[in-house]
Amino acid sequence: MDAQIAAQRAQRLDALSAASDGRSKTAQLRDVFDSVERAIRAGVRYAAIIQDLAETGLVFTYQTFALTLKRLRREHGIVLRHPRAPHPDTGTAAHRAEDAPDPTAARTPTPGNDARSAPDVVPAPPVVRERRPIAPVGARLPDDWLTADLTREQKRLLTPEQRSARADAKVKQYWPNPFDPVPPKKDNPA
Repeated sequence: MDAQIAAQRAQRLDALSAASDGRSKTAQLRDVFDSVERAIRAGVRYAAIIQDLAETGLVFTYQTFALTLKRLRREHGIVLRHPRAPHPDTGTAAHRAEDAPDPTAARTPTPGNDARSAPDVVPAPPVVRERRPIAPVGARLPDDWLTADLTREQKRLLTPEQRSARADAKVKQYWPNPFDPVPPKKDNPA
């Protein structure tokens, strides 16, 4: 069976190379797109496909082949969002949308079915992922956080307002303004 498919592919590619006068590479690849997609789904690597196409007169670089294939997939409505994540049944991510049950099919009554009867398939509730804030693991701000030396983890805990207040306190610590009113010290009775 595989030898027969390979022979058919080779014949199509031979016919393609004979009729390729003046046609773009994209148009030539479009002629054998279905065969290329079947080969990719069967696990054939791009390099082997490119080599096979080159033997028939259709020469691609790896980058050009990948981009042309992506464009042709888009034309055919095939969307691969995560090409490296295999589909549990078929091994590819291309058929996930096709394999997914249609949520409107369970709600739509069929012509022979009474609209009041309950549907056979109960649609699963949509999965809602909740984002939870990550709690700090052991970093706390000291009481004198405005001017103290902080660790990297403690600096990450600061809000933008705290960072601004800390920067102002550092500036005042190192370069005091002589015209700012100084509060009297408790030890000084004057």
